[in-house]
Amino acid sequence: MFRNGKFLLFVIVLLTSLAAGAQDSEPTDIGRKKVSDMILRHRSLVVPDPFDAKRTLLRLFPGKWYDQSKSKYQNQLISWICPTCTPKIYPDANQMDTLRFPYPDGVATRLLDVFSFSDSSGKQYKVMSFNHSEYDADGVQTGRFSGGLVGMASFVRVDSGWQMQIFQPAIGAYGAFSQAPKPQPLLIGNGQYAFLIDHVNGGPGGPFWQDTYLIALMEGSFQQLLAAYGTGRTEGNEGKSSWTCSYSVIAGQRQAFRDIVIDCKGHFVAPDPEHLPQELKGKVKAGQQGSFTIRHVYVYTTKKGYQEQLPAKVTIK
Repeated sequence: MFRNGKFLLFVIVLLTSLAAGAQDSEPTDIGRKKVSDMILRHRSLVVPDPFDAKRTLLRLFPGKWYDQSKSKYQNQLISWICPTCTPKIYPDANQMDTLRFPYPDGVATRLLDVFSFSDSSGKQYKVMSFNHSEYDADGVQTGRFSGGLVGMASFVRVDSGWQMQIFQPAIGAYGAFSQAPKPQPLLIGNGQYAFLIDHVNGGPGGPFWQDTYLIALMEGSFQQLLAAYGTGRTEGNEGKSSWTCSYSVIAGQRQAFRDIVIDCKGHFVAPDPEHLPQELKGKVKAGQQGSFTIRHVYVYTTKKGYQEQLPAKVTIK
């Protein structure tokens, strides 16, 4: 089971540090290396073992490398611009606007994570995730309601090293200040991993709302297959409800794309000026306070991805 309560408690610090961290580092004139539109195409790539994430990311996005890290603030990026690329539209979970990638003024690409696993036969794999944001001459990431654009690449272990199987330069944007949260692996089948992204954002001071997204490999590409809204909320000011969620998978029912369970647990104050979970509306009275749990079950369909099996199970105490 995957839990994210600590993540919600930490999100206020996260949102402020992403904005303030850049102020703690001395400005650097970030250049942009021109690249061709081949940068967005799948290519044959084998990298040596041991797997070096920084060098591999530079092979995928051969721009200029910068390290602006200072103290606890880490900021390593690859800066590039592609004048011949045709931008495509990608969704942003902030729902403020859609974005066009590659960004016309240039791109800053940063490593998010490398996840390693083996299947039942012992074959080894790595999934690398990375974050794109708009070029900034000082190397900062800005925009409270601008998500970081996530991309992924998967590799399999071969005799000569690590061979790239799937290259998905961009999928969708999540998070705040152009920085996506690190995707968290979730085993949804026999040797089949998907990746959860907890998108948390809100106005200064909170409360911060959480939506949950799941990215999985389907038909040769990484795709967003699940979107669950209102899965968490920080407490913010007094007199408001808050809740967190945990994730689990119903084991043994299918070889792949098993049912996913999202359990939300928290306390409520009614009425709540920031709104209660939809599932509590009509079930609690004004002036009532208490605790609740909501269990959401998501079932995979080939045409629509994961869809919630309604009604959700609600318990109020």
